[in-house]
Amino acid sequence: MEQNILTTVLAFLVYLSSSLFGGGSEPTDQRLPPVVGWEQTQTQESTLPSTAMVSAETVSMRSEPVTKANVIRQLSKGTALTIQGEKDDWYQVTDQQGNSGWIVKWAAKPGYITVPSSFQQREVFGYYAESYRGDTRAFNSFARNTSVITTIAPFLYRVDQEGKVHGQSKPQLIQTAKDTGVKILAVVTNIDSSSTFSKQTVSSFLRSKSARSNGISEILKLLKDNGYSGVNIDFEGVPPADRPYLTAFLRELSATLRANNLLVTAALPAKTATEEWSAWSGAYDYQAIAPYLDLAVVMTYDQHYSGGPAGPVASQNWVDSVISYSLRHFSPQKLVMGIAAYGYVWNDRSGKALNYSAIQNLISKHKVVPKWHDEHKTPYFTYTEAGVKNEVWYENRRSTAAKLELVEKYNLRGVAIWRLGYEDPEIWSVL
Repeated sequence: MEQNILTTVLAFLVYLSSSLFGGGSEPTDQRLPPVVGWEQTQTQESTLPSTAMVSAETVSMRSEPVTKANVIRQLSKGTALTIQGEKDDWYQVTDQQGNSGWIVKWAAKPGYITVPSSFQQREVFGYYAESYRGDTRAFNSFARNTSVITTIAPFLYRVDQEGKVHGQSKPQLIQTAKDTGVKILAVVTNIDSSSTFSKQTVSSFLRSKSARSNGISEILKLLKDNGYSGVNIDFEGVPPADRPYLTAFLRELSATLRANNLLVTAALPAKTATEEWSAWSGAYDYQAIAPYLDLAVVMTYDQHYSGGPAGPVASQNWVDSVISYSLRHFSPQKLVMGIAAYGYVWNDRSGKALNYSAIQNLISKHKVVPKWHDEHKTPYFTYTEAGVKNEVWYENRRSTAAKLELVEKYNLRGVAIWRLGYEDPEIWSVL
């Protein structure tokens, strides 16, 4: 038995080596996204004091030590686990992606094994969106940086109030992802035909059990038909009164997708407290939805936005506060920190979003020298045009590097860039 365990571990280490250095083999669990690391020591190892390996062909990781508890995920034979505790005939375990739960004891063989620290590598998640027909900026950014990006998420689909999923896939994008070994998630939103996030649409959808069931069936079909690795749910402006219905949807979605070995992720509004009253974030019950998500992408941007006063898009202290709150409910290895790839310009009348290229054009046109805010850790500048003062705050390579300090500080799973094609090209050297 000891020889079998050693053989399994050696095979696992061979897989890690091949995946880190460009091998073509695939992990046992296809649901989990591949990751790349920064500042990793690939030969470093850490010895776990209490470990186990799954000995059954498959075993369900459950939220509680009872057979009727919700299934968090399916574990395959040979999966390495850390044992956190035990109760009766159950082990409380954590896998190397940070998922925690309970498995029956008979399905695992406890042991004392060595696990490489490269398990703790980071996710670089890129959102793909197009502003108009023929907009190639996102695709070009993705194609140039497939060696850095681990998961691409095309912002192409929406669900209506009856649960029908609309949108068109991008075969070239999907093929490029597959050719380069990048996982691809379908982003499903509540954007309506007028291109805005619709509270009415999402409320009607969530409150109808039949609509939720239809939507989940359509999402499953979408993922299977196009070879996606999973879904990224991006419902925005969900009425706070729909809080229990949103939780129910994610619970039902996870049950279906996990049974089909598909990844369940969501984009979450940034907040620093429960805020059940908030029209923006109140519907998201972090504690309730945490067991149903494999990755939680927190949108740590738009601290200041076009409809409000001027200020940093994502100041360092604010992002720190949002992450600190999120970690009360999500394990670090499930949490992905959003990074803005844009900025805003405000005057005395309104604000407007700008990508990095447009901001550089303003700098050149008005011959200004951007300043650096030491506390917020973001660049900014002002200029006057036609007698009107304008104020610009944005994100660039330096501010991105500062935010990676928080990823290291909290040992987060990684970062998510919104959106590809808008960014300072130099951020890729940081990532």
